[in-house]
Amino acid sequence: MREPSTAIIETNGGGVSSPPPQALLERLKDYGQEDVFSLWDELSNEERDFLVKDIESLDLSRIDRIIRCSLRSQGLPAAAIEPVPESNVSKVEERSQEERERWWKMGLKAISDGKVAVLLLSGGQGTRLGSSDPKGCFNIGLPSGKSLFQLQAERILCVQRLTAHATNESSASSVQIHWYIMTSPFTDEATRKFFESHKYFGLDAEQVTFFRQGTIPCVSKDGRIILETPYRVAKAPDGNGGSVFSSEVYQIIGGYGLKRNQVC
Repeated sequence: MREPSTAIIETNGGGVSSPPPQALLERLKDYGQEDVFSLWDELSNEERDFLVKDIESLDLSRIDRIIRCSLRSQGLPAAAIEPVPESNVSKVEERSQEERERWWKMGLKAISDGKVAVLLLSGGQGTRLGSSDPKGCFNIGLPSGKSLFQLQAERILCVQRLTAHATNESSASSVQIHWYIMTSPFTDEATRKFFESHKYFGLDAEQVTFFRQGTIPCVSKDGRIILETPYRVAKAPDGNGGSVFSSEVYQIIGGYGLKRNQVC
């Protein structure tokens, strides 16, 4: 009697093990990352579900592009860094009064037209300062006791008032500079609560947008994705440059013709 051709795999617990989702496995093979399923047979059903969802959340094509850029750069000589020629540098103090006034008016006009926003990269905690709070909440010892978040908010309010006055707007509230604040999984909730408890330091809540800093898988020297546990991909913050991939910030830069796939 012939044996069945269907392979049956037993788990550690003696039950029947199903293989990884075929479509996902094929995608991983396309990028040479199928090793993330190497411990599949040792996982419980719940752990397998977690691993599958974790992998499905990854932008594999972008990750592969970043890895390839990094691997191609290995062994290449570092580019020479030289000071910018002084002929290419101009100080405001060296410009004529007319030029400075013209630039000032151009800036205020751009703000009045809603073409200016503020992006604050605030995903870090104040651990080196002895605090687990977001750095923007930290008391840096000013006589006023103001936090970095408050100082930034007050500067935005000041520029809004200057713009309203210079452009003959009916009130300062008619001019708004949108404030995009990047947080992290560790600082997001605390940052939001800090702003709410301080009534956004005088700003309208609608002009402040919080978004979380992205993460990217950790990889080995040969470009293979590393697992933190047998069912969890090891990840790290994707850096300040990763902020351009957030949908909130992309709506700003999209108008300038920059596309996500143009950023390694």
